[in-house]
Amino acid sequence: MKAQKKLSIVLILLIIILISIISFVGIFYQDKNQMVSVIPDYNLGTDLSGYRKIILTVDESDEGNTEEVLTYDNFVKSANVIKARLKSMGIEDFTVRCDEGEGQIEITIPENDQTEYVLADITQKGNFEIRNTANDEVLMNNDDIRSVEVDVVQSTYSTSSSAIYMDIHFTNSGSRTFRNITRDYQNVVTNDSAENNVVAETNSTYNETASNTTAENETTTNTTENETSDTNSTANEVSNETTDETVAEEDNTTEIGLYIDDTSMMTTSFSEIIDNGVMSLSLGTSSSAEQTKILSYQAESLAAILENDAMPVQYSVTGNIYVSSPIEQNTINILIGIGICIALIMLIVAIVKYRVKGVIVSVCMIGFIALYLLILRYTNVVITLEGIFSIALVFIINYILNIMILNRLQKNVEKTFSKALTKFSLSMIPMLILAVVCCFSSWMSLFSFGMILFWGLVTSVVYNVVITRTFLK
Repeated sequence: MKAQKKLSIVLILLIIILISIISFVGIFYQDKNQMVSVIPDYNLGTDLSGYRKIILTVDESDEGNTEEVLTYDNFVKSANVIKARLKSMGIEDFTVRCDEGEGQIEITIPENDQTEYVLADITQKGNFEIRNTANDEVLMNNDDIRSVEVDVVQSTYSTSSSAIYMDIHFTNSGSRTFRNITRDYQNVVTNDSAENNVVAETNSTYNETASNTTAENETTTNTTENETSDTNSTANEVSNETTDETVAEEDNTTEIGLYIDDTSMMTTSFSEIIDNGVMSLSLGTSSSAEQTKILSYQAESLAAILENDAMPVQYSVTGNIYVSSPIEQNTINILIGIGICIALIMLIVAIVKYRVKGVIVSVCMIGFIALYLLILRYTNVVITLEGIFSIALVFIINYILNIMILNRLQKNVEKTFSKALTKFSLSMIPMLILAVVCCFSSWMSLFSFGMILFWGLVTSVVYNVVITRTFLK
């Protein structure tokens, strides 16, 4: 029994140490000449990482921007389309403001690795069309698209190679149209079997003629030669007709083209009928993590254009500046340092007052913070300055819960935990309601505070029930 308890303690310690190393240090691997982290970075808000400010003005040189197009409704619609595209790309902390009079649009987005790829396509109107390449007949457009998904698929032959795929999901009517397209625009494959049959028939005729020639050689040599000549001539005519038919079929091969704003993306045809309403496109492969990330950003930008409406007005970028964070990085580092020092003092007080049990709770608290920060990374929560205070608040709440447990701790750990957890849960209901309400706010600072607080409360309850309770037992 003692051996089993010791094994449980060692196992929990190893789990806490592993989580702490992953969260505070990271996991790295070598990608060509640089070390790349497997763990995603924190998604910092514009008040911590700075932001890019972009000014879009109406492109006066574009012939499509006529007086009928440059209206209040189209300016507002263009701004809403940009908002929808940014949301489709997973960008949360952004603002889009529109001057309804002149049509100028001001955009602020976080400064990160994705920013440049967002800017590359931000002014595209996004008129998507599938055309017949032979006569430019428009077969499908934006109205036929329901959604677009981007997938990164790791190669089965190499762990370092990945492929980027885009799946275009069509609407019900679009699916029927697309099925007809895949039926009408089929690949035409040369019929080698027909040619082989012609050759076989020619050889058979020639062999039969040769046999007859041998039998009748003594009597009708000249007649046989004429028949043989006629047979070869007939075979050549059949072969020529078959070749002409095959060439004619190849000449009749037609393809479809995918266009955005009259610019060709690719041309293709189909080898079979597709009736699931999904067009799958391969956008490239990569053998490095950095290149895969770039291809993924480009694919997400393209997907955002395809699955949203086209902008009625053509814009051009007239302003593109980086605005640094109003809070200096040194100030942020000082605040984080002060928070860490206060946390260490709180843990030391618990150790001094409760001794061994205080040590156990302190170790569990370190594991909790490590797990909590990992969850914030993987849930891609935007961390603002208010979000940092929310993290500190979660630590204090979790610390109070553990002190409540230590003050009531008796021999029956299960009973102690149940009482402490019940009292804690009842007292945290107002805090949880506040967090949920903040999560529905459109103001990013309030949203960040609420979302981080929500994940903290949930993680605290689950972690203490699973890890801390088991360790104290």
